[in-house]
This record gives sequence, structure tokens and C-alpha cells, in this order.
Amino acid sequence: MQWREHINEVLERNGGLATRRELLAHVPETVVDGYIGRRALRRLFPHVYCRVAEPTTDDLLLRAALRHAGPVAALSHTTALAVWGLVAFRRPVHLTVDHAVRRAGATDLVVHRRLRFRPDGPQCVTRNGFRVTALPRTLVDAWPLLPVPDRRPLLLDAARRGLVTARGLEQALAERPNVGGHRALAQAIDLIADGCQSELEALGVLNVFRHRSLPRSVGQHRVVLPQGAVRLDRSWPEVKLAVELDGAKHHTSPEDRRRDLARDTALAALGWVVLRFTYADVVRDPDLVRRRVLEVYAARAAQLRVG
Repeated sequence: MQWREHINEVLERNGGLATRRELLAHVPETVVDGYIGRRALRRLFPHVYCRVAEPTTDDLLLRAALRHAGPVAALSHTTALAVWGLVAFRRPVHLTVDHAVRRAGATDLVVHRRLRFRPDGPQCVTRNGFRVTALPRTLVDAWPLLPVPDRRPLLLDAARRGLVTARGLEQALAERPNVGGHRALAQAIDLIADGCQSELEALGVLNVFRHRSLPRSVGQHRVVLPQGAVRLDRSWPEVKLAVELDGAKHHTSPEDRRRDLARDTALAALGWVVLRFTYADVVRDPDLVRRRVLEVYAARAAQLRVG
């Protein structure tokens, strides 16, 4: 059997990848170096090779990074976010290892070292065949690497989809107290704990509903209607006042409006008053929104006292 056949066999056995050690177990060092020198083998990361003609897919690159670092590492930061399906994959690849582990970085590869890091549960999980950091830790690690406008919406969306909880994020943040943007991240986690599930709700809470002139509101208050349970964006259950924040994504089509009207009618039948505000209302004139809510709150309180 020729050396080329041996090399191809090693590559095929490992999904198109081979480490230098794997190659040397079957092929003399001079032959391996010759193939690398003639560019018949392409180096992806230190000591990890593929055929020159092998397409550099995202999958190949991620597997090569893990092969380079070995079982002591996990994909992390924005790379793990991509594996979780929350962002598009982009280079460089990010890996995390324990502080005591020495692994070299490279072009398109960043190796992070963390105290007491373990590449197994509960710190890490297997996702789509890749070993990645658990999602709360991934979001905290990736926070300073994300574009600032994308950070909070991404965190809120993950919470809305039930992928993370405020408690889990708080625990992950406690493990990384020096992460860049700590204050903004802690505030975003606090908003999730307060029931916010979208950027519009977060802006409403920060700009309107936490103002000292308003009584404390409740986020995602559950009300059982004849057609099923619903959750209110913000509410004051003591006076049965609800505020719904209408974003452009879910409240613009005729079907959306019919659904909202039916929901408001069902709430009214149970004695609730529903106020609706748009993104423009909350961002451009928060004072007006606040005054309107306070007026209706006072009127509802007076009605209930008279009743």
C-alpha cells in the first residue's frame, strides 16, 4: 500500500481530518512532512490537517478546532452561540480550557483559559455533535464580543424562548464578575427577572414603568381567559390595568390586529382595562405614556373604591 493510501485512510476514518500524531502512527515523519511541504495536506490549526481540496466548511473548522485542543476544551463565546443557533458563525473560532491547560491559539483560533473550567456538565453540553459551553455561560462570555445594539435583544430573545432563565444567567455572571460590560449585562438580566421578553418591553420598563411616579408594575402577569391563559406585558393587578406594547414584528397585520382585539375584549369581560402603546410611543414620548398610565390607574383605583 502506498503512503497516499495510508494518509487517505486516516483522513477518511476521522471525517476528513487528521492530527499529526494520528498520521505518524501510520506514516513516517519524512513522508508526512513531505506531503505538508508539497501542500498535499493543508494545516487548519496547529497539528490538524485535511486534504488541500477539502472545502473549509463551518463544520470542518469547528471539528478541527476541537481536535487541536482535545477533550479538555469546549467551543465557547460567539462560536458556541452559533452552535446554539442564536447568531451566524463567524471567525475566529473560540475555545475555552482550564487555566492549567496549555493550548496554543492560531490565526482564526482564540483559546480562553478559565479557572476551574471543566468540559463536562454542568459547565458544558453536547449540542449538534459539538462540545459547547452551557448557554447561560455562553451568553455571558460572548457579551463583550457582540455588537452593542445586539447584546440585550439577543439575551431577551433567549429568555423569551425559554432557553435561559434570569437565575441561570445570574449564576453564570457571578462566575465572571470582571466580564466587559458587566453593568449593562446585569441590568439586562434584571429586566428578564422583571418579566421583559423583548427590547420594546425593556425600553418600556426603563423609560416608563419604573418611574417613581408610577406604582410598581408586574411583568408577564398570567390571566386565564375562556380561550386559554395569556400573559400581559405589564400590569397592575390590584386595579386590573394592563399595558400591551405593540412591536412592528407581531402587531401590524390584519390578523394580528384581530387577535389583539379579541384578546382585549376577553380581558374587558373580566374587568380589565388594556392600554396599547407602540415602539414610537415608548421611545419618543415616554412622559406621555407615563401620564396616560397614571391617569387610568388613578381612575381605576377610584372606581374600585366606589364599587
